[in-house]
Amino acid sequence: MKIIFKIILLTFTFSSLSTNNLLSNTISGIELKTIVNSWLQEQNQLPNVKILDELKYPFCEKSKMIISDISGNYNLIKIKCVDKNPWRIILRNKKERKVTDKRKKTVKTFALKRNLKNGTILTKEHLTEVNKKLVGQSVYITNHSDIVGKKLKRNMNKSISLQYNDLLNDWLIEKNTVVTIINNKGNITIRESGIAMENANFMDRLIVKNIKSGKILQVYAKNKKNVVFNPKQFEPNVVNN
Repeated sequence: MKIIFKIILLTFTFSSLSTNNLLSNTISGIELKTIVNSWLQEQNQLPNVKILDELKYPFCEKSKMIISDISGNYNLIKIKCVDKNPWRIILRNKKERKVTDKRKKTVKTFALKRNLKNGTILTKEHLTEVNKKLVGQSVYITNHSDIVGKKLKRNMNKSISLQYNDLLNDWLIEKNTVVTIINNKGNITIRESGIAMENANFMDRLIVKNIKSGKILQVYAKNKKNVVFNPKQFEPNVVNN
């Protein structure tokens, strides 16, 4: 009886040792998931690896695991074991899709309270706020200070959101304005009167007509009253013709 008991005890002990030895020589799906999720966090990525918990692979030292992103966006992660029993596996890191609000955004714009003719100088009293659905980049004026004091370029109906191309530019020099043509020659500056043939802003090139000679000249807008042949011209001695 004692001999039989000893045999049973030895058999149980051997079985337990074999089972423990088998378990110690494998790595589970839960352990692999923990290792990969930790690696993803180190890469500043949200971890959401999917793998069966009961999956078993030959044991591999963590230092002998090579983990890499093979998709370029951390959706597919490869683990390669270079230990005594080498193996490899590819896991999917299922990223949560961002839920986007498909509703179109609105932007505050300004429209006229009543129909107005071109050339009308706009005041705050002319304007009313209108919420406009935003499609792509807005072309509407969203600040009333960009409207007040400007002239309408064309006849405009009420309730239509204003755009920048509905307004006349504030030109430094306006067409048909009398200007002074400044021409530096050596140490002498010659000034003559001319008429602007087109609108221009600061240092824009424009065409003017010399009132005295009738010549058509290409010059640059220096300020509201003066145009110059060369933007870098200076004003030493002045001779008026």
